[in-house]
Amino acid sequence: MNRSKYNGLIIVSFVLLLVWALSGTILLNLETTDSKVVSEPVRKIKVLIRTGTESAALRQLLAPFEHDTGIRVEFIEIGRDGYFTAVGTQLLAGSNTFDIVFVPNTSIAQFASAKAIAPLDGYISSEQSSDPEGFDLDDFLTVYRYKGSIYALPTDISTHFLYYRSDLIPNPPDTWEEVYEIAKKFSQFGNPKSPTIWGLAMPGVVPEERTKIFASLLWSFGGNFLEEDSGKVLLDSEASVRAGDYLQRLVRDKIVPDKLLSWDFVRTRDALLSGEVAMAAPYWNSAYPTIKLNAGPYAGFIRIALLPGRKGSDGTVQRVPFQHGWTLAINANSDNKEAAWKFLAYATGKRGGMIYADAGGVPARRSLLGDPAFREKRPDFSLILETMKMAKNEPSVTYYPAMVDAVERALAKVVTLYEEPQDAFREASTDLRRLAVRAAP
Repeated sequence: MNRSKYNGLIIVSFVLLLVWALSGTILLNLETTDSKVVSEPVRKIKVLIRTGTESAALRQLLAPFEHDTGIRVEFIEIGRDGYFTAVGTQLLAGSNTFDIVFVPNTSIAQFASAKAIAPLDGYISSEQSSDPEGFDLDDFLTVYRYKGSIYALPTDISTHFLYYRSDLIPNPPDTWEEVYEIAKKFSQFGNPKSPTIWGLAMPGVVPEERTKIFASLLWSFGGNFLEEDSGKVLLDSEASVRAGDYLQRLVRDKIVPDKLLSWDFVRTRDALLSGEVAMAAPYWNSAYPTIKLNAGPYAGFIRIALLPGRKGSDGTVQRVPFQHGWTLAINANSDNKEAAWKFLAYATGKRGGMIYADAGGVPARRSLLGDPAFREKRPDFSLILETMKMAKNEPSVTYYPAMVDAVERALAKVVTLYEEPQDAFREASTDLRRLAVRAAP
């Protein structure tokens, strides 16, 4: 082989080697880039939530939230019957299978004291974590604290209204004594010509429904379960017993259904719509939207008003409606707390709250409940705002489930006429005092 051909072969080989090396480098870089894209973890959080109207409305937030943040949200839904047991079991066991939990405000003390949920103050105050102006903590109707720290923010507010048939009752009663007289008139036991079977109905099932419904009566009569700060038990006080006497009088005079303990939210609403009852109180604000959408013969006559109260010596009516909130809290064992906070702030914030309200929820922000955009579509919002000025929470105590059990057993004896309120409440108060002593630091 002559030298010129040999040199040419070397040059060609070098060029081919160079092309191969460069192409290999390019391919390697492409493969590395693709690998990074594929292997980069997708940010995702999980929310443990109860199946129902709240979860259906909150689902409407997921797409816009993911679009804005790139964070995916997965709902782990559990049925209503087993929800409280599942939440308590997983949180107190230290499970990290979810990042956010949907809980009522009455559970905050129990889970915060066990360090099962994380305090939110650091996230709220951090400019990197939240927009102070857009988040606007003062706009909330209420927030939920334990020992001075905020542990949960509400997505939804619940309270009690009076529902009445306007074709039968032109003006809603202001006091519980007026409720009694009107209900007696529209009860077929005392008035066979009454167009309704019962003058009044209210939910009375367990768990918790019975205690929450009774709370509005109890507080307006000046009674209470106990003092939250001191733990002093007040269920057997004179004022509390008067509220129990009133409830038992409704049952004894057959003004309310004789099987009241089996009446729940749906049964009470359906009785209004079917014309079985003239009034429902105390009864949940959340029934109103479903009643207005109903095409039944009486739906157009059903109105809402402030819950009645008790007239004082000065002529003013003391109304103290019950209120509570469903909240979002961060699991203390979550591995994704920053991302979890972003969703919690969005869901309870003004933008998320607007989406939630459009989907049928009741946001816990003054600005949204008073927004003119909802004036015609949701007339119940203005009544919620007025009610919340005087509404009250149940005691936030670490032994809340046990407190409720004791009260509900007493109320069952009252409603079934098994015991006089004075005796039933005295027994329950003994149990409450034991619980308070055990919980004392």
